[in-house]
Amino acid sequence: MMGLCYCCNLVTLRIFFLITVAIMNFQAALLVTLVGIVASAPISDKLDIMNKDTIEQAHSLINKILQDIPTTHAAWIKSKSLTLGDSKARLELEFLKKDMYIPSAPVLQLISNNFSMETCLANITKGLQLHLNLLKEISNATTLAQTDQVKDLQAEIYELLLLIEELQNQAGFDPSKQASDEESQTPEHDLAKRLTNEYLTQVAAHLTLQQLQDFSCDILRSIHSMTSSLAENPNTVQLCVNKAGL
Repeated sequence: MMGLCYCCNLVTLRIFFLITVAIMNFQAALLVTLVGIVASAPISDKLDIMNKDTIEQAHSLINKILQDIPTTHAAWIKSKSLTLGDSKARLELEFLKKDMYIPSAPVLQLISNNFSMETCLANITKGLQLHLNLLKEISNATTLAQTDQVKDLQAEIYELLLLIEELQNQAGFDPSKQASDEESQTPEHDLAKRLTNEYLTQVAAHLTLQQLQDFSCDILRSIHSMTSSLAENPNTVQLCVNKAGL
């Protein structure tokens, strides 16, 4: 009789054990599912989390940057052969861009299922940091004097960078993951040691501002894809349309 009771107790314990394991597995599966749902939340849900005022500030600032780039170019670069938006000169100077090791800006696309908001914001921060580094390198060159317009433009880019990082935090993305990415780093000293005369430094400044203008137009489109409630600035819209050749 005692042996029978002992067997019954073993069976009962085993049943409880199996039930406990099943519950734990269910809870683990449920947790993974919930994490997946949060991570893959629709774009609209992410936008609901992000502060509309921050988006509007970023939109206003990228418009200002686009307006200030031509002014900065005119004040900083005196060579008449270096003109913003000159497609012929752009092709002719492409080899110098490679020789100077000026990195290209990260690719930006409209936010979609194939190009997530997280990737978009991360690429914007990489590109802004890239151009800040380039402008710093060129500004430190003794062959070309820095102007107040350049300093103001750098301050605006840095302010926009902080706003985009704020949007990343609001959406639950981690900006620190991108901090060590090589694409966001300018090869320091490599560019500076190639700026051996005033013309080459002006070419580097021109190519950087030209690329910054192109990248800023892409940022403007990206921000517009986040929300349709933003008022368009006809001047910057026309500038970006002309740049795209539309």
